[in-house]
Amino acid sequence: MRLDPLRLGLVALLLALLFLPILAVGLNAFAVDWAGSVLPVGYTWRWMAELWADPRFATALQNSLILAVGSLIASAVICVPAILAAHCYFPKVDRWLAGLVVLPYAVPGIVMALGLLRIYAGNYGLVLTGSPWLLIWGYIPLGASLYYVPMKSSLNAMAVQDLLEAGYLLGISDLKLQWRVILPCVRQGVVIGLILNFTLVISEFVYANLLVGGMFPTMQILMYVMRGGSGHMLSVLIMVYFAVVLLATTLVSLIVMRRKEST
Repeated sequence: MRLDPLRLGLVALLLALLFLPILAVGLNAFAVDWAGSVLPVGYTWRWMAELWADPRFATALQNSLILAVGSLIASAVICVPAILAAHCYFPKVDRWLAGLVVLPYAVPGIVMALGLLRIYAGNYGLVLTGSPWLLIWGYIPLGASLYYVPMKSSLNAMAVQDLLEAGYLLGISDLKLQWRVILPCVRQGVVIGLILNFTLVISEFVYANLLVGGMFPTMQILMYVMRGGSGHMLSVLIMVYFAVVLLATTLVSLIVMRRKEST
């Protein structure tokens, strides 16, 4: 297949525009000094060592991972069965669900945060103010659409009703049909939703700042606190954030590939 030089050049230009900011942040994270020159005058591990010795960094990283794992478990347990049930058994509800999953993105984040505070501040018997549980339950509506869109793409490409009717003829229960037949077919959509939810939770700032703030500091809150200090330290923190997201995405992809090979 002959490659078109123009298209290849456009792809290379796009990749360069996407990669150059990350490269600049990475160089600044290890630069001795970078002012008045195209490249840093030298490189050092000093900023990495200082960030690693900062107790706020360990706390923020730990809190972010706790939130990410907790939100992934809670959102997967709630959203995935709901989407499958709505598509397979309640088509009228599914049409409403398609609009509801995008509603959190249509409302300003500060309004949603104030609404969550009203719900979980004791007015309805639930007191979660200042705890990570408040963030975990708050992230579930945000992450619902990240499951809904990729899963619906897979479900719409399947003859779900035919599969269900064939299962009923064989005497298979609904739960076993969903677990053994439908869910494996939409596994790729679920994995995409998991990766997107992890990225959302670990990079979200508005909810974390408004709902818990300094009582449960995350990496994004630490970035906000460090914005007025050393730019080198902030660059190191951003690179750690990129590394965590890349590592998590790679691990999930490897697990899925191994399970595909085993099946």
